Amino acid sequence: MKEVPLFRLLACLTPYRLMNLGQVFISLGISRLSGQPVSWGLPLVLTIEPTNRCNLACPQCSTGAGLLQRPRGDLSLALYRQILQQTQRSLLYLLLYDQGEPLLHADYFEMIRMAKAAKVVVTCSSNGQLLVDFAKARELASSGLDQIILSVDGLEESSYQIYRQSGRLERVVAAIANLRKAREQLGQKTPRICLQFLVMKHNEHEVERVRHTARCWGADRALIKSVQVRSPQDADRFLPLAEKYRRYTSGSSRLTVKSKKSKICDRLWTSCVIHQDGHVVGCCFDKDESVLLGRLTEQPFITIWRGEAFRHFRRRVSGSCKPEICNNCTHGLAIYQ
Repeated sequence: MKEVPLFRLLACLTPYRLMNLGQVFISLGISRLSGQPVSWGLPLVLTIEPTNRCNLACPQCSTGAGLLQRPRGDLSLALYRQILQQTQRSLLYLLLYDQGEPLLHADYFEMIRMAKAAKVVVTCSSNGQLLVDFAKARELASSGLDQIILSVDGLEESSYQIYRQSGRLERVVAAIANLRKAREQLGQKTPRICLQFLVMKHNEHEVERVRHTARCWGADRALIKSVQVRSPQDADRFLPLAEKYRRYTSGSSRLTVKSKKSKICDRLWTSCVIHQDGHVVGCCFDKDESVLLGRLTEQPFITIWRGEAFRHFRRRVSGSCKPEICNNCTHGLAIYQ
């Protein structure tokens, strides 16, 4: 939640959410001390995947590279409504994206409006290609969205297209202009526009210009982020030379994340991820559902959250025999600069 202004989250607090917040962190503290997973509260944060379809072909993205081991599809509005009804009382923050380009979903703006009606802070992450259409940008702004993260991994068309394949930088620049124009017409300051720059070998020479360029284009903030790769071969191609922009240790034949993870992964007490078909997984690193915790088409959310599969997963992640998805986890590591 570091990319979201704290005051927006505080403004969403209700007595019940405050009580739930206390339950979450008390149970997390007890779990740390006892070594046994205890979870009393409900998640403060949800990642909900509207779609896992995309209009780009980014080579390190499971969707873009065609490597995602899940069926392509869109979350139904009926199932989304059901998820909100079951979680909105305790929910503070919704990341309405995961794999795929969320703006491809036909009901995406309605999804945002529904979450905002429940007084939840909502963030979207997009490649921005579809927001070249001003009408779409205006509808997004009028939906109540709090923040949009726009992926811009190159400040020139040539460097941008190395990673954002099938995309065009000029469309993202136009998207920023359209969103600012829409905000002005609506007389509001949201959505907050964040430009996100993944530092890679081919674009690291542009890093020093990112924040200045973001301001010139009209973004409110720039996020400089380390890139995740899938293999040592990909590391050779994409990882920057500058050590401070790498999330992996150097000089190893294996991909080893720099972070020294704490014994307890607090993400499993505060959040989870729901895929477009209603399948629940522990976090965003489980892109292919290697540890499926439940199906919302078969069980209520609270049953899954407090169920044996989730308890076992918390226990396993807290122990020495962690699942493979934890190998690429950046929990505890500063991946933004």
